[in-house]
Amino acid sequence: MTRKHHAEHIINLTDNLFSFVNIKGKQNFLEVGCGNGAVSKHIAKKYRVKVTGTDVDPGMIQLAQENIDNVPNIRFLEADTTSLPFQDNDFDIVLSFGVMHHIPNWLGALDEINRVLKPKGYFIFFDLFYSNWATKIGKFFKNKYGITTIHDLSLFIEKNNFSTIYSSPLSKGLFGNSYQAVYQEGEL
Repeated sequence: MTRKHHAEHIINLTDNLFSFVNIKGKQNFLEVGCGNGAVSKHIAKKYRVKVTGTDVDPGMIQLAQENIDNVPNIRFLEADTTSLPFQDNDFDIVLSFGVMHHIPNWLGALDEINRVLKPKGYFIFFDLFYSNWATKIGKFFKNKYGITTIHDLSLFIEKNNFSTIYSSPLSKGLFGNSYQAVYQEGEL
């Protein structure tokens, strides 16, 4: 996400998803897999929430930390989404944008997101879901990539008492579909 045009596209999609979230006051926002931090910086400026961006790549964190002197309430940390360095129930909103299909243990990453999300918190999700035939082929690469499926995400959402505020497939491709959703966690 280092190209300006790509970053602008992602920011527009994120703003659309944020329209389904009740944003108020001093909420804590987490973006997992923040890359160069463009979305996190936008969120901090536009919505005035306290923003934390994490990425497993130290080079991306270094890029993200550039030019944040004029951005209030923002920080970037190197962190693995399957083992987040935060307390339980720490964030009001968590965004995962195009990250899960890069994480071999993507369901473990979802468990971590659920752990750090406050009761009634929002989980904003965008990613690629593989088709049935691509999933079968992808099993050979499961140590390097997350083999994300809508079935597994749906089971996770149901098991963890999330409500679907909004969901929509975006595009169909050879290997699968992109999908976006906003979920709200039920009370513990």
